[in-house]
Amino acid sequence: MIQIFGKVAYGNFPGTFSRSSKCASECFNLNDCILSWRPSNESCYHYSYLDQPETITVVETGREENSVVAFKTIITGTTCPISYTDMEFKMTIPSDDTYSWKKTGNSWSLNGCRDGWTQFDRTNGISVCMKAFEVTYLKRQDAPSWCSTQKNATMIGMASVEESQWVHDQLHSTYNYYGYWVDGTLTCLPTCDFSTLNYTDGFTTGSAALTTTNFHMGEGGYQSMYLAVATLSHVKPATMLPSSGNSPAGGIVCGYQLKN
Repeated sequence: MIQIFGKVAYGNFPGTFSRSSKCASECFNLNDCILSWRPSNESCYHYSYLDQPETITVVETGREENSVVAFKTIITGTTCPISYTDMEFKMTIPSDDTYSWKKTGNSWSLNGCRDGWTQFDRTNGISVCMKAFEVTYLKRQDAPSWCSTQKNATMIGMASVEESQWVHDQLHSTYNYYGYWVDGTLTCLPTCDFSTLNYTDGFTTGSAALTTTNFHMGEGGYQSMYLAVATLSHVKPATMLPSSGNSPAGGIVCGYQLKN
């Protein structure tokens, strides 16, 4: 933990801890805690990455304010840095992802997404982070649990053409039907009935990604079809299709909703 005189200028969802004298050390011992704050009134607050905050902002203060923040961070090398101002504040979480703080002047900000994950601000006001993962021969029945167990996230649906095109750009294959699983099911017998479209991630709605130019219906013929983003080089510019789920995919798109 790196402790400085400072305060949390913005940050929702803090957890309270009763013993302010051990505010930083208790945060250190909690796997999900990324920051502790002991203000001058001797309270103690812990901030958890599990709350998926959209933003946390810390501002440095003078010693006279008697307000202390402690960053949980990785210290590399064999010697301690001369000053905390020379350090890059970064924390690794159990999924092996990292969170990095961005320093601007006398403040640090943690801006939502884990390092390497991409943020999308949706038209309904929801912001999400997502990342595409190559997982060879991933069966559809195993896909949802892969995101939850490996990345503490959920298999995410596509809310826009922009999102599906971004995932499409992550695919590196010459096969026409090489694809990654995304959340979403619907009935196609053989024409797809969009009134049956269903998502389970808890924050994706609508069929904005399933336009006539972006969604290749194929032959259909199944009561329940599973959505995927695929190369589909033979039907450009389409990036999505319904799949029976009988064949494995080459990967999956995981994501989570940011909260403010």
